[in-house]
Parts: sequence; C-alpha cells; structure tokens
Amino acid sequence: MSSIGNRLSLGVCLTALLLSGQVAAAQDGAQPGASEIEADAAMPEAGGERRLGSIVVTAQKKEEVLQSAPLAVSAFDTESLELKQIEGPQQLQFSVPSLVFAQLTGYTQLSLRGIGSDLTVTAGEPTVASFQDGVYVGQLFTQAVPSFDLERIEVLRGPQGTLYGRNSTGGAINYITRLPEYDFGSNLAVTAGNYGRLVAEGGITGALVDDRVAGRLTVKHERRDGYRHNLFDGRDYDGNDLFSAQGSLLFDLTPDLRVILRADKTRQSVSSVQQFVDSLPLASGVTPQTPLGIFSLPAPVLAGIPGLLSPGDLALLGNGSIADYYGLTPPGQSGGDPRKSLDIWNDFPPKQVFDVKGLSGTVEYDIGNATLRSITAYRESEADIRYDGDGSSAALLNANPIFQSSKQFTQELTLSGEALSGKLDYVLGAFYFDDEAILKADLFLPAIGDQVALAGSLTNPSAPPAFDLSRPLIPNLLQLIADPVLGTTLYRPGVSPIGTLSFGADQKTKSAAIYLNGTYRLSDRLRASAGVRYTEDEKKAFRQLHSNFVPAAALCETNTSKSWGEVTGTGGLDYDLSSDTMVYGKVSRGYKAGGFNPAECTATFDPEFLWSYEAGFKSVFANNQALFNAAAFYYDFSDIQFTTYVNNSSSIRNAAAATLYGVEVEYVLRPDAFEGLQLDGSGSWIHSEYDDQWLADPTESAILNIGGNSLIRAPEWKLNFGAQYQADLDRLGELLFRGEASYTSEVFHDVFNGKAPGQAGTIQDGYWVSNARVVWRPADDRFEAQLFVENITDEIYAHSLVASSTTAAVVGQFSAPRTYGVRLSMKLGSAR
Repeated sequence: MSSIGNRLSLGVCLTALLLSGQVAAAQDGAQPGASEIEADAAMPEAGGERRLGSIVVTAQKKEEVLQSAPLAVSAFDTESLELKQIEGPQQLQFSVPSLVFAQLTGYTQLSLRGIGSDLTVTAGEPTVASFQDGVYVGQLFTQAVPSFDLERIEVLRGPQGTLYGRNSTGGAINYITRLPEYDFGSNLAVTAGNYGRLVAEGGITGALVDDRVAGRLTVKHERRDGYRHNLFDGRDYDGNDLFSAQGSLLFDLTPDLRVILRADKTRQSVSSVQQFVDSLPLASGVTPQTPLGIFSLPAPVLAGIPGLLSPGDLALLGNGSIADYYGLTPPGQSGGDPRKSLDIWNDFPPKQVFDVKGLSGTVEYDIGNATLRSITAYRESEADIRYDGDGSSAALLNANPIFQSSKQFTQELTLSGEALSGKLDYVLGAFYFDDEAILKADLFLPAIGDQVALAGSLTNPSAPPAFDLSRPLIPNLLQLIADPVLGTTLYRPGVSPIGTLSFGADQKTKSAAIYLNGTYRLSDRLRASAGVRYTEDEKKAFRQLHSNFVPAAALCETNTSKSWGEVTGTGGLDYDLSSDTMVYGKVSRGYKAGGFNPAECTATFDPEFLWSYEAGFKSVFANNQALFNAAAFYYDFSDIQFTTYVNNSSSIRNAAAATLYGVEVEYVLRPDAFEGLQLDGSGSWIHSEYDDQWLADPTESAILNIGGNSLIRAPEWKLNFGAQYQADLDRLGELLFRGEASYTSEVFHDVFNGKAPGQAGTIQDGYWVSNARVVWRPADDRFEAQLFVENITDEIYAHSLVASSTTAAVVGQFSAPRTYGVRLSMKLGSAR
C-alpha cells in the first residue's frame, strides 16, 4: 500500500504546484460572473421571509445555495428536521425522491434511483454512502443509528465518483451537526408516545474563551417498548433503547485558522425480529410445520406411502411422527400475516446491540482565495446481533451471535478556491481510508442436526436403535433425504447433535485516492464543470468456515488478497435561463470496490460500475411563490453486486448488467393569496431492468433468466406530498397544522421478482404512509409543543424480504405500526 500512498502524494504535490500560481494571482472579493440565482437566493425576501431554496449546501465540497448547485440534491435544515422528526434514512425516505430504506436484523440497505445494496456483514461497502461532518461511515449496521442536533442533511442522488471519499454508485447522505457558538444557548426536548416511548434530549453551547474557544455538548436518551408480541414466550420485541452523546470544540486560533474537534458515542439496543411470510417448496419437505421433513410427518401420512414403513413400525409410531418418537425437533408455528398482525412466534429471543464512537479533527486555513482543509478521523463500531432466522417457533436457524467490529481511520485533504481571475472554482483533494474489520458468526440449526442424526449420526453411528425400523425405510429415506440433502449414509439415530455453522473473517481494507474538480465560467450565464478521480483499493482477508454437519473437505481457513484501481469522474454544463431558472446536464462514472464473501473459502466478487447521464432544471418563480426542480437520468449499470441464497448459504455475486432511466421532481408552493399555506413534495418514476442472466433460485429447483426483471428495491413510483398551514394567533403565538402522505409502488426484494417457485412472498405491494402534526409556538418563541401521529392508517409493510433454503421460508422485517405522541421543547439564547 505504500506505493499507493507515494503515487497519490506525488500527484497532489504536482497539482498543487500547478495551481499555486493561479491561486496567488486570483483577486479578493466577490466572484465575477457569479450566478444570479445564488446572489438572489442568499438574500431574504421583503418582510423577512426566506427565499425558497436558499439553504446553503456543501454537496460539491464548497458552499453554495441549493438552487445554484447543478446536481440532484435534497437538503433539510434544522427547522425542517425537527418538524418532521427526521433522524436518519428511515424517515428521510418519505421526503426524498427515489430513496428506499431497507433493514434486516440491524443491517441497513439503502437505494437511490434503484441503485442499492442487499449486502451484509463485512463483505462490501454501502452503495449509498453516509458521511457525518465529512467523515465516511463505512459499516452497514451504523447507517440507521439515529442522528440528532443536526444543522442539516443533504442527500445526493447519482454516482459519487469524484469528490467523496469511498466511491459510491448510488449516492451519498451527508449529516452535518451544529457547530459551537460563542453566545450562550441551550435546548431541551421531551417526547412521550405510545408503546411506552420516552425521549429526552438536551444541549448547551457557549464561549469557553471569548472569541477564541467555544464548546457544545448534547445528549439524548430514548426508550420504547416492543411493537410485536411473541406468543412463544409472552414477551414484546421490536423495542428500542438508545443513549447518545456528542461534543465539539471550536478554536478560532487566528482570523485565518480554525480548528474543530468532535467526539460522539452512541449505544443502541434493539430487538428487531424476522417474521415468517411463507414456506419454500424444498425437495426435503422441510417447513416450520415439518422441520425434519418426512421425519416430521405423522404415521397416518407415512402409511400412505407404499413400502415406506412396515405395519410393525407404524404401530410403534402410533399417530405420531418419527421425530416425536425420538423426541427430536417438534413442529413450529409461524404466527399470522405479518402485514395484518403484530403477533409473532419466535423460539429464540432477538437482540441487536450497536456501539459506535468516533473522534475527528477539522482544520481550516484561509490562504486568500483558497482554503486548505484537513479532516482526520477515527471511528470504532461494534455490533452484537442475535435473531431467530426462520421467524417461527421451529428450531430451524438461530444466530447466536453474529459479532462484527470495525476500526476505521480516514484522512482527507482538500484545497479549494478560485483561479484564473475568479473564472475557475476548483477543489483538489486526497483521501486515505484504513479499516480493520472482524466478523464472527455462530449459527445454530437444531433441525438440521436432528436430520443428520436420523440420516446418519455424526456422534455415535453404532448406537443401538430405539426400535428396529424395517429395511424398506432405509433406501426410501436415503433417496428422499440423505442423498440429495446430506450426501451421507443412513444410520440408526444415536446422540442427536445440534447442527452448527460458524464462519468468520478478519478483513483489512485500504483505499487511497486523489481527485480534482473544477467549474469554469464560460460567460455570465454559462459554466462548464469537470472532475476526475483515481482510486486504488486493496483488501486482505483471513476467512474461516467450520461446521459439525458439513464434510470436512468443504471447510477452510484461507488468506485472500486483491486490489483494484479505477479512474472515475464527471463532466457537465449548466446555464442560467434567467435570474431564477437554471438548466444543467452532466455525465458521471461511479465505481464501488469488490470484496470477499465471508462465509465462503475462496469466492470473491468484482467491483460494480455505473455510467450516469443526467439533465436537470431548477427554478424559483412567481415572485418567490413557487419552487420546482426536476431531473431526468439514464443509467448504464454493470457488474452489479447482489446476494444469492443457495445451498444453505448466502454469497455475493456480480449480475451482468442493467439499464435504468427515470424522472424526479421536487416542489414547494407558498401562494400569496393564502398566507400561511405551503404545499410541498417530491416524486420519482423509474424504469429498471436487468439484462439476460440465468441464476439458480434458492430452492435449487429452477434456473431462471432475470432478464427484464426490475432491480431490487427500485419501485416504479415514489410520491411524497406535504401540506401545512400556519395561523397567527396574535398574543397567543402561532399554530401550525401539517399533513404528509407518501406512496411507494410495488417493491421487489430479490432479483427473481417473486417469480421463483413459491417465492411470491418476496414482493411488497404498493403502500401509503401518512402522518399528521399540530405545532403550537407561543409568542415567546422559546417554547414549542407538537402533537403527532405517524402511520395514521396503521399500514404495515416490509423493510426486507428474503427467501432462503436454510430457513425453508421467506422471512422479512416489517415496519412500525401507528404511533402517536407529544413533543415539548425549549430553546434559550443562541439555540433559538
């Protein structure tokens, strides 16, 4: 990796030298030819009303007004985040076009414009990357850990192959926390709701040294009882318990030098459950109701199979099964329809605990018309995940535990500023990423252990039988169960082992990149942008696979290493049609590194690539009464990384290719004729389809062509609507009424689109989610009270759905039911 670092350092130095003369020659003051949209948007309207789209974003590593940024980006400021109670992607998906949130037992899987990920554990990076205060957050299980005390959130749609550390093909979400302030301020908020929900959060900021050092400290604690009642043990699951704290120090050392130190720590304990949706038609006949296949069938059914059992054997069984006779895995129950019932049957209690903490230091040095910025960060993340993998009370699969940890170091350097007499804005940067990740997974499969015991005891094959089964049983069961499933010899059952499968990986990832991005003003209205990035990724992994029911020849302990180097970039034009309207077009290339399957000995998967072609339109019109933004895109997606579930294991493969195209819109209306009224929303339409490729389905009973199928979690329609009215109550303050509704059309959760045998349950039908809020702010704006109802119609929908032969079922994780509550907040001083 030292060669990577040397080459990148040399590239940064050479580029900096080329630009240094231009930087020195650039003049101070406002940028000549600056966009009129940007200049106007920075000013409030008469009467103090903020101009639509005036939020300042840093999506391109420089400050610019949202409406002047020539790319598809959604942004939310503090006021909007608090009003909608947005803490992360689970709530963002109802305000951002084409964003889909999915989660399975703690692993978050996000999609933007149909480009998403169903990867888990250490295998690969997120397709939609997350950043906190400019620091890359690399683990899937950390992406949904709630954020708070935010200044804003920015959601960038499209491949990020130039400016952002760790390339991503789908997009990026930036969480920017609030900075310390020199004026004293404090805030406190308490939320209480159904299911025993209680949230308390507060913060304080102020000067530690006048005009030199300021500090900020915020804490949050949240707990909630479970949404779902387990009929197996009488307890409630799907609960939440979170404690989070973050602090920051701001040092203004000189007028030109600023240092920001940040620290954060979060511990979250949840009990997310997998729920049974449908049985798979496996050749073994295994289901939650018949966990040992034919061995679970009652004797009267076995009697209907000619020549299987003798009359004497049937008499020994009575009305029971072979499993009953030996006291092996009993039949399970699966509960009701997960979309209609909150009752579950889980024989193993789920619990997922996440510990996340980090330190970062940001140094900003103003050197005239350029700013040198360094972000150095270290983050540690741990996950302890336990769950019932089959979603029923049958003892088919329990994860106990899956432990994952990550120690991540990142360093990014950027030089941004002006050159060529103010005609060129540029960002020159270098990025380094070093991650050490550990995965240890222990899976217990009692039913498989019992099958092995019946079809050939691994512990004591010479143990005397409990009774003498007739000879015809041996060849028939050998044909039905042993040969195709276990590939072993049928013995009389002896001591029954619990089937175990353990795997692990110690993976080291290093990545380094240099990049350059610039915008050149060809005229007062026309600008050209271009960027290029070179990235080298290197991964090394030590993998282990152990089991007591898999032949020893299939087990392994191996070392694997692989590296990739890619050039990505972007280019485009944007043009001001007027002071309020801009059009743009751009082409960009995204890339995401390959990796290793942790539960396999030698398998690897390749990088995925995406070419994006996008045209957009941004406008504020009707004298600041309306905002309308639209973007159309065409994607050429290749070597797509996706997860397959075949032969009792999951593994990541590369699909051939796919094509996507679509349209997105965002709008805000504030008609002067109806003072206090606002209508807002967004929407997306996407067409997506895989190219031809033949794949085995999880039941191993069919080879299917996925050509023409829609991509995973790429709904054709996503529509978000909002309406609010603010009434002035004079001395009593103001009252705000807000309603929100979001529609998501049919979602496919696997590449087969539910067409594989018995797997229609992997489809989530279209659904609506609606919320309502009433906010009262007294004349003294220090206080606020909000009543809210979320998911008014009690719509239950699937976050994820998976078909697996190991669980003999389609299982899924489902959304929260209707919730309601009250939020009381107080802000003093600069926090107001």
